[in-house]
Amino acid sequence: MLNKIKELAVINNYDERFEDNKCKIIENIEYGKTVGINKVSAIFAIHDEEKEKMEKELINWLILDGYKVSLIQDEMKILVIEWN
Repeated sequence: MLNKIKELAVINNYDERFEDNKCKIIENIEYGKTVGINKVSAIFAIHDEEKEKMEKELINWLILDGYKVSLIQDEMKILVIEWN
């Protein structure tokens, strides 16, 4: 029972972080649209034990919403989001 509660807490915490990251991305996209640009870039700075999963889910969400997404691996990962 205690393990199940811990599992649910981890899932809820992950879901909250995922939604927070989505909100930040949406804010940046909306800002870009208001200033007349069709591309935003961001450093993928997710410090999480499930970092890879979070990155993949965010990228999938953006693609499914119709955005062109590039992930550039440099010293850090740079996420580039484009729209029409």
